[in-house]
Order: sequence, then structure tokens, then C-alpha cells
Amino acid sequence: MASSNYQVSGAQMNTELDREGALLYKTSFNFLEDEDYLWSERPQSLSEILQRESLPLVVKLCTHNVVKGSAQSPVDLQRPLLLYKEVKGKKLHAKNLRRCSAVRDVNRTVYQLAGSHITVPENFQGFFRAVESRDEPLQVVADVSRLMPASFLNTEPTEGYVCISSLGKETLYQKTSLPTGLYRPINILEDTINYVNKRKSEKKKLVRCLNCSDERGKHVLFPLEERSKFYIAEPSAKFAKHRNVDSGCRIYRWTEFDPTKIKGLQVKMLHGKQPQQECGFTGFLELAHVTEDHTLIGATMSSSPRLFEMAVTTEPFFITAKNSHDLDTTPLQQKCLKFAKTECDEYMQAIKVKKDYDIDHVTGAQ
Repeated sequence: MASSNYQVSGAQMNTELDREGALLYKTSFNFLEDEDYLWSERPQSLSEILQRESLPLVVKLCTHNVVKGSAQSPVDLQRPLLLYKEVKGKKLHAKNLRRCSAVRDVNRTVYQLAGSHITVPENFQGFFRAVESRDEPLQVVADVSRLMPASFLNTEPTEGYVCISSLGKETLYQKTSLPTGLYRPINILEDTINYVNKRKSEKKKLVRCLNCSDERGKHVLFPLEERSKFYIAEPSAKFAKHRNVDSGCRIYRWTEFDPTKIKGLQVKMLHGKQPQQECGFTGFLELAHVTEDHTLIGATMSSSPRLFEMAVTTEPFFITAKNSHDLDTTPLQQKCLKFAKTECDEYMQAIKVKKDYDIDHVTGAQ
């Protein structure tokens, strides 16, 4: 079950919701599962809750808060929420861009802001290249093997071999088209291999290949003479010795960019998972700034739970379920907890769409 990757803020006005004519409502919690919880009487902020309680924990928004509601809101703040994991780390804030032709020169490409604002977590498994940098990929596998990087990106399908069986000394490969993606070199193989060709006939052949593992850990062979477009993703000590290597063949994690010079930098994502939530993502981004964030990853408590990320702040206020540490409190809690455990690691590495709520404290609200 996939989750939508949202990052929720509790203190900033969402102008998008304003345009939708969103309504204000006071929180109410009249649903069946709520009857099994014993709620605390003292409202606390997320910051206070983390100091006094351990996760996972069920909370609900204090009834003295008023939230801006919308049918398209990613998280239903009327229902209890399961707080699952505390996260501290850097986040890159960026804006989507789209390519278009310049008004006065149709042969020149310009970039305009488009779609939603997004955030990229520190451990995002993706690589970028500055739009204005020289694009000089390596074009032959032999050149990649000479540099022997820690990892490289193959950007075009390439003829090669994939290991389909490895029993003792009998290793069998299949001749196929190796997909685009990230690969980690192991060594250079010069040996006779057994392989199955496209006609499903078993053959033997003397090969000179770059032996690699793909992103799933499967062993593949790139023949040294094969051509494609390769970028160095993670250099190695051996790579550093080749001072004459053109930097145009490098791609970078966003954490490798200088944070003091990141504002306004336009980049293209060459490898990485796109946001699961529709946001007009084009793969081109204008970087804005980097923040040190303290957040909580939680799950909505519904029949179709979603993960969300909420900033740890001193407001708004929540009350906690005093018996939520008994994980058998409700079948719904069990389901949501299992979902959070399954999806959390991948969610932490995902690009998120920025969604803001306006939550106000109303004194004496009825």
C-alpha cells in the first residue's frame, strides 16, 4: 500500500486552499474507534509531547483549535493521528520548473516556475546536475572501468548480461538489454561465461566486461566495448587520481552543493524517484534554501492510512491517548502501525509536496 508523500505545516496559510473556498470548522471526533481511547485532559504542543511521551503515540488536535478544511486536504485533522517516528535532518526546499522557448528567441530554452513547492530530504537517493554545467558523459564502458567509480549512472538501455543462476562454480547469465539506473562496479571480468541468448539457447563466450551490481543487488556484466551515456555518481579514490577527467561527467547528491550558493541554482534530476503525489513535477528544479528541520512522521488513522510529516513546534496543541502504548487498543491502530513500519523508511527518502494548514487557537470556542 503506497502512501502519498506530504509534508504538513501547522502554522502557515495555504493560499491554494483559500482559492478553493475552503471552510473553517471546529475539530470534532465522533467516530467509533475513538471510544476505546482514554484521552489526556492537558493539551500539549508536539514539542512538549516528545519530552514527556515515547513513540508511537496516538494524539488528536485539541478542540480549542480551528483548522482550515478542504476536500483535497492530504491529512484529516478531525481524526486522531498516529505519531510514529521523530526525525531530525536537513531539507532542501525547491520549486518546480518547466522548459519553454524564449519569447524573443525560440531557439533558446528558458525555465519558468510551475507546479507546487517541494522538499527533498537529506537522505534522498537521487542525483542532480546543474542545468548550465557542461554535459560531457562518458560514452564507452571501457572509460568507466578505467576510472572505476564507486557508482555510475547508465542513462540508456545497454546490451549486456544479467546473472540468472549462481550455483557453486556454475554461473549462468542471460544476454539482454540492461536498463537505465545506478550501478556499482565490482571488478573487470575476463573469462568464459555461460549465457542464454535471446533464442533461449545456452552458449559459451570469452568476454571482457565490467562486473557490477544493480540497485537491487543483482550482478550484471557490461561489455567493455559497449557504448551509452554514463555519469559518475560517486567517485572513488582511484577516480580522484585522474585529474584530467572532465567534471561534466559528474552528477551530484544535493548535499554536495554549497548551501551558501544554492539559492537560484537550476538543476535537472538525472536519477531518483519522483514525488508520489501529483505536483506538476518536471525533473527541473530551482533550489531555494536548506533548513535544519525537526519533524514527526505519522500516519492518518483511517481504513486507507497515509503517511505525513509534521513540523515539531510549540503550537498547535494536541491531547494524547493515555492507553495508546497498549498496541492492541484497536484493530485500526494495529493496521496503521503496521502500515507505518512498512512504509516509513521509503517515505523518509522521498521528495515531498509542501502542504500547509492554517490552525488557529480560539479561546472559549463552543
